[in-house]
Amino acid sequence: MSAVSRRGLLGGAGLAGLAATAPAASAHAFQASALDVLDLKAHSAVEPMGLEDQAVRLSWRLQSPDRDVRQTRYEIQAASTRELLEGGTPDLWHAGEVLTDQSMDVSWLGSPLKSRQVVWWRVLVRDNKGRRATSASSRFEMGLLTPSDWRAEWIAAETETARADRQAGLLWMRGDRPSDKSDRYFRLSFDLPSAADVTLFSIANFDSDIWLDGRTVERPPHPSIAFGVAPVAETRHPLAAGRHVVAIRVKDPAGFNEPKLHEISAAVMVRADLGRGRTVRITSRGMKTALHAPTGWERPGFSDARWSAAEVSKIQPQSWPGYGAFLLRKAFSVSKPVAAARLYATALGVYEAQINGRRVGDALLSPESTDFRKTALYQVHDVTDLLVPGDNAIGAMVGDGWYGSYHAPAGRYAFGDAPLRFLGQLEILYVDGTRDLVVSDATWRLTEAPVTRGEIYYGEDYDARLERAGWANAGFDAAEWRAVDIAPTPPCVLKAQVSPPLRRIETLKARTVAKVGTSYVLDFGQNFAGWARLKVRGQAGQAITLKFAEVLQADGHVDQSNLRAARAALVYTLKGDPAGETYEPRFTYFGFRYVEVEGLEQALGRAPTADDVEGIVVSSNLTETGHLRIANPVIHGLWRNTLWSQRSNFFGVPTDCPQRDERLGWTGDANVFWDAAAFNMDVAAFTERYAGDMRDAQGPRGEFPDYAPAGWQDLGLGTSPGWADAGVMLPWTTWRRYGDTAIIDQNWAAMTRYLGFILDNNPDLIWRNERGYDFGDWVALDAVNPGDETTPKALIATAMWKHSVEAMADMAMASGRRPDATRYRDLARRLTSAFQREFVRPDGAMGNGSQAGYILALRFGLVPEALRPASTAHLVADIRRRGTLLSTGFLGTPYSLDALADNGQDSLVYDLLLRTDFPSWGYMIRKDATTIWERWNGDVGDVAMNSFNHYALGAVTGFVFRRIAGIEPTKQGFLTFRFNPVLDARVPRGGGDYDSILGRITTDWEMKPDGGFDLRLVVPTNSRAEVHIPATSPNGVRENGLPLAQAAGVAVRGMEGDRLVLDVGSGAYRFQSQG
Repeated sequence: MSAVSRRGLLGGAGLAGLAATAPAASAHAFQASALDVLDLKAHSAVEPMGLEDQAVRLSWRLQSPDRDVRQTRYEIQAASTRELLEGGTPDLWHAGEVLTDQSMDVSWLGSPLKSRQVVWWRVLVRDNKGRRATSASSRFEMGLLTPSDWRAEWIAAETETARADRQAGLLWMRGDRPSDKSDRYFRLSFDLPSAADVTLFSIANFDSDIWLDGRTVERPPHPSIAFGVAPVAETRHPLAAGRHVVAIRVKDPAGFNEPKLHEISAAVMVRADLGRGRTVRITSRGMKTALHAPTGWERPGFSDARWSAAEVSKIQPQSWPGYGAFLLRKAFSVSKPVAAARLYATALGVYEAQINGRRVGDALLSPESTDFRKTALYQVHDVTDLLVPGDNAIGAMVGDGWYGSYHAPAGRYAFGDAPLRFLGQLEILYVDGTRDLVVSDATWRLTEAPVTRGEIYYGEDYDARLERAGWANAGFDAAEWRAVDIAPTPPCVLKAQVSPPLRRIETLKARTVAKVGTSYVLDFGQNFAGWARLKVRGQAGQAITLKFAEVLQADGHVDQSNLRAARAALVYTLKGDPAGETYEPRFTYFGFRYVEVEGLEQALGRAPTADDVEGIVVSSNLTETGHLRIANPVIHGLWRNTLWSQRSNFFGVPTDCPQRDERLGWTGDANVFWDAAAFNMDVAAFTERYAGDMRDAQGPRGEFPDYAPAGWQDLGLGTSPGWADAGVMLPWTTWRRYGDTAIIDQNWAAMTRYLGFILDNNPDLIWRNERGYDFGDWVALDAVNPGDETTPKALIATAMWKHSVEAMADMAMASGRRPDATRYRDLARRLTSAFQREFVRPDGAMGNGSQAGYILALRFGLVPEALRPASTAHLVADIRRRGTLLSTGFLGTPYSLDALADNGQDSLVYDLLLRTDFPSWGYMIRKDATTIWERWNGDVGDVAMNSFNHYALGAVTGFVFRRIAGIEPTKQGFLTFRFNPVLDARVPRGGGDYDSILGRITTDWEMKPDGGFDLRLVVPTNSRAEVHIPATSPNGVRENGLPLAQAAGVAVRGMEGDRLVLDVGSGAYRFQSQG
């Protein structure tokens, strides 16, 4: 038993912080009174650990059963311990009362915060009725704020053979990319002094064929529709002594997936085992290349004397194959009573930590996806209860994760070189005030784990016979394990993860289990992200395979054709435990509805049931904040499918899809969906985290990416209109929903650079230049290929530019940047004028007449007021001409219903929402969809790009919340909101709930058969509502049976058309209007 590493004592603030570990009382434990202060949050999180921004932003909400209640002043008290706070001695902040109704976006103005600082705080408020209330005590904890706080070292998780291979290197050799896109040929000749067992590693940056001594090298299949090139191939060959040659033909590609690279390159490494412990490694240096090759060029006897020497490429990704997972451990002792303990941990890869055989935390697949060249997230765990007096042990299982797994289109190790690495720092605070550290260092030991291969797209292979019982317990004998190596320190900045982690959120039972051939197919009745939990009893060595898919083939087997290069399977080999075995993967996930299981019947000796294989739903554990009640199965189904697509794709970052060889943080999908996303879930902290990914991927000229994180090829730097704009629109939407200007301040410089980049390259104010991949109205109905120009792309780009500029002006004003607000307002006016000159004709016609052109122009205020009726008529005519259907794609569809409702087309809005023929949201539902499809024609679409779980087309759910349920924010943080629903007799009832940062908003409305209208409304404390009631006059509307003049909290503004407008304070109301 080795003694714990002792590296000094923390400062006083850190000691006090670690000592204060008692949980705060739940605010929900208090019964409602005349006035309560609830839901205290720091940086949009309840009692977070690991905050790193010392300008912490605080919020809370008030709750009162009374009407028209507003906060008039607050006082924050903060202390270093709970005892000091509740004893009336707040030693960190006690500045007195502040006269304001502000209960969000409150900046920390107390004492400067230090690493590990624990802050206990509470809020005292007064309301407009003179009442006082005090919140329960809450807490937040700072992370490790400076690099010097880290005493741990990065330790490598790799085999000795892999280390030697890595040190030899995959040396990429290049040749220029020919203008005619012809093939390029490479040869590497090498000599062996004796017969050898050879392992050949080979890879190219485009599709390729490889020969060894004239014989084709058989590699794992890699479909032509894959999003990236084939990963490095590892093949084995017995070779005789003498000369040998590796020959590679690299095929220059064409099409959308073509990388923006200006060279053709390949890499080879030969590992030759000569026997008697002798191994030689031969790299690509000495490789030759040519653009033309005669017959026989791939054979050893061919003379390549006239070929050019290949040059060493400047691009040297080290895309080594996967070698499974690793177990790392260290024993230590705890010598005194423990007051508190924290584990600060992360990995290049993903890790699962244990202390004394007990799992640390419940987060999954940590750390989540980032650009590890720039940022790695670390997790802070309270592990006080896991330590015991005397002997202890800490362990970590480390696998490929997002760092080592294949990451399309860049390949394996897209964010940095091997090896996988682990970093852990256990800090133990004793009752007597002293402290010990247990850190990752050279004293740790390592061996291979039962996970023999585990990658995000691939799946996982697990051999339970290789398990080592008790490996993370004290007293385990690790003498046969080898000492770890200290790994190179990566260049990334370590940031604590404050956003909700990935967690198991639900367990699903299969609805049906059907025998298909020799296997069984389980239907969970829901498309979702996660994996399966297998329960089995059988003989050691029996293998069970689970394949995952969204749809079935006609013969009943799972159909994985739309997964492209993702294997999406689990293989579990039993250890033969007579008590039974339970298995879940650790280093992968899938998007699926169906699981096909092979070998389970043979292991069980009976037909499998739904109890044997369960569905585990995994998602970023965001609080779900929105619920709709719409009296129509199609509209309700649209919302439900959108919610499930969000659950499936909010997976560390907002991905496009959870199933195929992609799963990238595409910014265009997020841009159009964030309105809906922020109704369905609390996305405040999630946005802050993803905005950091976008900043990490921002180009040197200010270009925001098309997806983030982006790998080594930097293919995310597309700056496509509607995609790159997410860098502005996500902060704007988040500020509008939660009222927190921190998201503006964090991103201001990046947003300014982005909009400056566009303006610098388009001084005539039409976005013609620097449009990246220029996706346009992606997957529009008329497109033959997804990015076809069904709408002029300059029109789309300029509309998106103006939309972002207006958002920037709003944020400038909100964050106190008045000169910038003026500048951006002026630019928005000039962009509008330029758009109208370029695209709007005197009769109101727009661009090429596409629906998307009209929709964007109308929604973004780009049509002259006098021409709005004419432009609307053109749009309506096209929709009707086609059979009352939308022809729009990713950028037109999300704004379509707003554009129509803004211009009086309420009936057409419902025609589109209620439609069940192709193309429509209802058609998806009719075809048994349980999530939103990537394409309108998903049931017959091209398998190369045909996800059945893709939220972009479901972005109109935001419209349903705002303009059918009637929960439309009019000021940031729902300080005010509007109830003014779009109505149609075909949907007589509607409403919803939304848990805003101020509290729950509830609307329930009903159109009566006699023409009357009934509304039940709840306005949260500290908020106000602008309420539009269908009515013929104010006298025809009552509240709880009373005339409006007698209704507390209600003020009449007057009639607007056929609706009475009311100003309503907080509280619960029932309005009724006569027919």
